[in-house]
Amino acid sequence: MAKKNTDKRKGYGKLLDAWVPPDGAGDPVGCVATTFTFSPIFFEEECLGRFLQLETDPGEDGPLYLVEREEKLSQVICAAALVDQHHCKGFRSLRWDLLSARLPGGVLHAKLVLLHWGNLIRLIVSSANLTEDGYRRNQEVFGVINFEPGVDAPVECLGTCIEFLGEAVSYLGQGYGQASPVVGRWGAFLEQVRTTIKGWGLSELKRGPREIGVSAVLTGPGRASAFSQLRGLWPAGSPPDEADVLSPFFDSGGGPNLPATELWGLLKQRGEAQVTYHLVAERGDGEDIMRIFAPKNILEAQPGSRQGVSTEIRQLKLEEARPLHAKALWLNNASWVAYMVGSSNFTSAGLGISRKPNLEANLLYLARYQSNRALIKALRSSFPASIKLAEGVHLKWDPAQGAEDEAPSGMVLLPSEFGPATYSSDENQKHLLELSLNGSPPNGWEILDEGSRQVFYNEQDWISSVSPENVTLSWASARPPSGFFVRWSNSGGEAWWPVNISSPVDLPPPEELKDLPLEVLIDILTSARPLHQVIKNLRHRKREGTNRDYEALIDPHRRVDTSTFLLQRTRRVSRALTALRERLERPIPTATTLDWRLSGPVGVQAIASAIVKEGKSEEEKAFLLTELALELSRITPTKAPGCIPAKMVKSAIRKVIEELKTEVSSRSMKEIPYLRVYVQESFKEALG
Repeated sequence: MAKKNTDKRKGYGKLLDAWVPPDGAGDPVGCVATTFTFSPIFFEEECLGRFLQLETDPGEDGPLYLVEREEKLSQVICAAALVDQHHCKGFRSLRWDLLSARLPGGVLHAKLVLLHWGNLIRLIVSSANLTEDGYRRNQEVFGVINFEPGVDAPVECLGTCIEFLGEAVSYLGQGYGQASPVVGRWGAFLEQVRTTIKGWGLSELKRGPREIGVSAVLTGPGRASAFSQLRGLWPAGSPPDEADVLSPFFDSGGGPNLPATELWGLLKQRGEAQVTYHLVAERGDGEDIMRIFAPKNILEAQPGSRQGVSTEIRQLKLEEARPLHAKALWLNNASWVAYMVGSSNFTSAGLGISRKPNLEANLLYLARYQSNRALIKALRSSFPASIKLAEGVHLKWDPAQGAEDEAPSGMVLLPSEFGPATYSSDENQKHLLELSLNGSPPNGWEILDEGSRQVFYNEQDWISSVSPENVTLSWASARPPSGFFVRWSNSGGEAWWPVNISSPVDLPPPEELKDLPLEVLIDILTSARPLHQVIKNLRHRKREGTNRDYEALIDPHRRVDTSTFLLQRTRRVSRALTALRERLERPIPTATTLDWRLSGPVGVQAIASAIVKEGKSEEEKAFLLTELALELSRITPTKAPGCIPAKMVKSAIRKVIEELKTEVSSRSMKEIPYLRVYVQESFKEALG
């Protein structure tokens, strides 16, 4: 899925490339992302596909893509997108979480991504939403910081962003406490990043005379404004005397322009100072008319009583068919340069100076001007070029395009009374839906199935159950729901209620991996290739007619009877068990990875089930289950930074051995004394 960046222009690159791990990064551990607008298909196939290094394509490989995606997503701590409530909707795989942020008054506008592989942590802060337009069409700006063992980095910046992500998930609404599964996975991932950084022993990067300092500028309810933070981060001494503003959106309406006024307050208050706005502009009806997409009151913020101050308007030189969506603020004086990039538009809500601020995320790069010219030039190259306006041109101000973060007209939001919707399974593998309903939902509400649009549950059903806060319902379909449509009296439309899983083990595996025959499991375990490649080969062999036993992979209802040659394969089974042990001895970064290796469709329990199902006799089953238990008892888990403790692995394996012991038939041991002795002594050794 990863594609090489071919853009050689300085300061330019492909944002999707930032989701691709470099060589040696290790296995994926987890990722979280925040965004305002959102495309679940783009996030799943393009972003997660690169993060996980998927080799298959959803359009060309079909079931193989599902197999690879399920296997890799099932082994990460968390893969989640936190989306503003106005855009949190869409069909998806429940292997990753979709969370709806409900800010009081403002919106979640931050575009922050945190990626963790075994040997690398990457922070991405950008202006781009997680959409096709944001990553492939618009002109955007982004910053990337890598953290890896043995390399000092801006750890304080990372810690601030982790704290911000923890705060952002607190805006999910009623019913989402610390005990909520999705909040738990999000929090566990952030804690894992903290633990990994501590384990690597990273120190804060000390800014020398030729180093660029990096800090996070994060705004939101209860946080200082961007201007206050910039004032605190700017080095002591003379304030900046020049500012360049890049923004596609501004405050609408009359009166003073508060961001422009605050910016002038940030610059030095005596002597010469200049603010330059780099704006989208186009020729109007006449040759001497220039249409400016900004409000005129940005000019009126300039101090009128001071000499030597000026405001300049420049026209951006934008690439054709690439709308401006980048946001940046450049500050400098003779000694220092500061460059802020990220999600904040030049608006009161975006810069944190309104009563209802947005959640925004930006990076600030700070450097000495005299000793760092090459690095400063590299930073400046990412700022879009602009040209002076022609002399005598008449400006026609057009601020009517509105703010980016305004709520879309006609949008129906899910009422706050609707809390988490959680998909789970009970001990009998029965699929369940738990719906959290708080307070008094609007009258006449109905929940509709995402596919058929039939009413799945409604207010009358709820009232007849004495209006419980938590409703548990059976889910009969084999496919888990990614969400429900919700409507109510006079709603004027339908809201979207996303569904998330209680635990990764609650999701059924793809049809291609259900109840695999023992012969197929042996081939998978003894192959050095990834799971999806092995299955691709098996499917090819089936099409070529070279091995009809593998038809079971394509049609789970047609199983091959392998019982007549189980004893003849004992040697192959032994090799498979050895491969299974070696697989479990590899570093295990997360508890979900351990669960997949033990309970997944090609794990220990799958092997045990196939033995029980296909064994020709109870004696054969007893012997092979005992061999499996012995192989598990010999596992020596590999210790590695950031991985789960070996003690935890051994404890989980012991439970599996105990379960295997219960599967051994007592009748088989009564009839064959030497087998009874072998089984008893072997399990005593395995559990000793």
